[in-house]
Amino acid sequence: MAVQPDQTSVLQAAASTSSRGDWLIAGLLTLSFTLSYIDRQVISLLVQPIKASLGLSDTQLGLLQGVSFSLFYVAATLPLAWLADRGNRPVIMAACVAGWSVMTMLCGAAMNFWHLLLARAGIAIGEAGLPGAALTIMADRFDPRRLASATSVFMLAPFIGGGAALVGGGALYAASAAWQMPILPGIGQLERWQLVFILLGAPGLLVAAALLLISDPRRGRGPLPRENRTNLPGFLRREWRFVGPYILAIALTSMLLSTYVSWLPAAMIRAHKVDELSVGVMFGPVFFLAGAAGTLIAGIIVSRGSSRDPVGFTLRFMRTSIAILWPIAIAGPLMPTLTLELVLMGLALFLISSVIGMSTLPLQFVAPKHLRAQAIAFLGMIAALIGTGFGPLIAGVLSDHLTFSAQPLSMALSLIAAVSAPFSVLMLYAAGRRHARVAAAPLASGALH
Repeated sequence: MAVQPDQTSVLQAAASTSSRGDWLIAGLLTLSFTLSYIDRQVISLLVQPIKASLGLSDTQLGLLQGVSFSLFYVAATLPLAWLADRGNRPVIMAACVAGWSVMTMLCGAAMNFWHLLLARAGIAIGEAGLPGAALTIMADRFDPRRLASATSVFMLAPFIGGGAALVGGGALYAASAAWQMPILPGIGQLERWQLVFILLGAPGLLVAAALLLISDPRRGRGPLPRENRTNLPGFLRREWRFVGPYILAIALTSMLLSTYVSWLPAAMIRAHKVDELSVGVMFGPVFFLAGAAGTLIAGIIVSRGSSRDPVGFTLRFMRTSIAILWPIAIAGPLMPTLTLELVLMGLALFLISSVIGMSTLPLQFVAPKHLRAQAIAFLGMIAALIGTGFGPLIAGVLSDHLTFSAQPLSMALSLIAAVSAPFSVLMLYAAGRRHARVAAAPLASGALH
């Protein structure tokens, strides 16, 4: 029976409403992811007052921003992803957002290195559960062509959050100089950096409540067919020639980004003799605009150019971006003026974001549907271990030991870029060759259609 004109208009209106609802959900998920980066990264702007208050070394601060965070992130990632592949994803995400928000506020109660380390570990555990659940919900709601755009929007979060942490954290820290600091029982009068953590952690509790209003599109579909019950280790064994070098390439790129996020504000403060507010006001917008532009432009390019071979096109795009990045990332931290450093680091962040913004997309196409959250989580786990874990720590250790340099922290950032970028290009090339040998189509039978 033919569909009558009035029926057609009703169907079109329903589809339009559904599309708007999908984008609203994508927006809420992006907001949640953004808050995770605000809570994770605001410590980078507060390095100097925390160091002075608690008497910490750069190595200890590297541990707080790196290994102590990443180890707990890694430990929680796969269990929470396994739960997301089987349970109610909105409830899981809400619990994670509420958990890391409370732990961010507890950073404001820290009185020594160990208090701050435990609170940072709690933030890491909460944040580990969000990306896999959120990205798989979007994969269930968006068709393959729209998924690249939706993913690019979601992956704006690191740069929106990082920029907001710098600008908002810097503004809060500066404004708090005129405030009467509150007194908390058992802690005493708060210092300004402690109050910043408390104020930035609180909004996440409201966002956690909003996530409970989302419906899970997967609920009620019944058990998986027997042929689709491949587990994550089996998938990784089957596709290791592609997955191994690909994940290592993304982890190395994440290491460079994490190092910048953790140490660039402090490097600028030390090299150019500016304060936290000035760095927040100047570097925050650069971080946000460069990261957002790179992520969105990458989404547009990949969505338009990858219809026949999304995996191969994405890999070539990433490889080109990192090759261009290499000399810029080496020179950027060593510029003699803050203006030149901001320009070059903006270009570097633009290129890094174009890679990170699309980093989950190949796995969305390659992994079977029932393993997507776990595959994305495995990527995040390795990226956290190598990138978030060792990047900031290596930079801190180098900064403490590069005594021949007038600006050891800036030199450390340059050296890390010099090594990580070319190796990332080689790994992407290896993954691309493996993909080309198999086919110009997605590698797994459970890929998107």
